[in-house]
Amino acid sequence: MNHRKGSPAKASQTRIKTAQPKGQRAFVMNTLNFGWILLLGVLMSPVLCQDEESVITVCQEEDNDLRVDCLLEPKPNYHTDYEFSMSKSQKEAIISTNISGIMPEPKFRHNTFVTELEPYGFRLTMMSFTITENTTFICKVTKIQKTLFVELDSIQPCSAISVFLLGYPWLSLLVPLCILHL
Repeated sequence: MNHRKGSPAKASQTRIKTAQPKGQRAFVMNTLNFGWILLLGVLMSPVLCQDEESVITVCQEEDNDLRVDCLLEPKPNYHTDYEFSMSKSQKEAIISTNISGIMPEPKFRHNTFVTELEPYGFRLTMMSFTITENTTFICKVTKIQKTLFVELDSIQPCSAISVFLLGYPWLSLLVPLCILHL
């Protein structure tokens, strides 16, 4: 009988000894997770906290199409109108619009198209188009207007991952999960 009375005492001591390392491991894992989340927050802050300049992005696709993304959120309870235009040498030219009564320049009527972005915004694609001088791109969505000045030599190639994360910034929060599984 003494043997049985002694067994539970030994078992409880064993449980206490094994519980401490698990608690320490949990603390270390939580600290590592917090570190990854903090690092990701710092790295993604330019995407998550878009400032005035990043509302419009302009890049050159591999097939030489020019892409202009306008991430303006439309005003609620309004029909969502958009207008893309560009200004060179003090002259503004309308590229594409869905506003009735306004026509785009004839040279842009058949080589541009606009797609709606989720959760909001519009993408203008100008087929086989490159800028030949410094250009200001203008985007208007439901009476809100933003501009972006693009220097001739500073246009960037379109990167699939950066454009994807810009459109869906919440997906970047999944990156630490992939790292933790390694």
